[in-house]
Amino acid sequence: MNLTLTEPALNKLTDIPPDHLVQLALDRGSCDIVNNVYEMKVVPSRELQDHERSIEYKGVIFIVDDDFEDTYDHELTIDFQKNAFVFKNKNQTFNNRVGLRFL
Repeated sequence: MNLTLTEPALNKLTDIPPDHLVQLALDRGSCDIVNNVYEMKVVPSRELQDHERSIEYKGVIFIVDDDFEDTYDHELTIDFQKNAFVFKNKNQTFNNRVGLRFL
């Protein structure tokens, strides 16, 4: 999986406390356009479940589902614009704007 964070996104994620992870929750819809990230949760470090894996980018650790790579064609860029995270891959910009929720 080629995961990239833009500088604005990486700067915003510096607010994450040490020993915490970012869980990317997918909306499981009936079509591909719905099958995108709808929530970013900051959670305390924990053991991964059987259907999860982690992706690390410059010190930020993300928890994703096993099929996350297929959903985004093995490429995802996370940007931060106008107070929200925006997700893009080589084919499209997803029209969801996601905030960061601390648990």
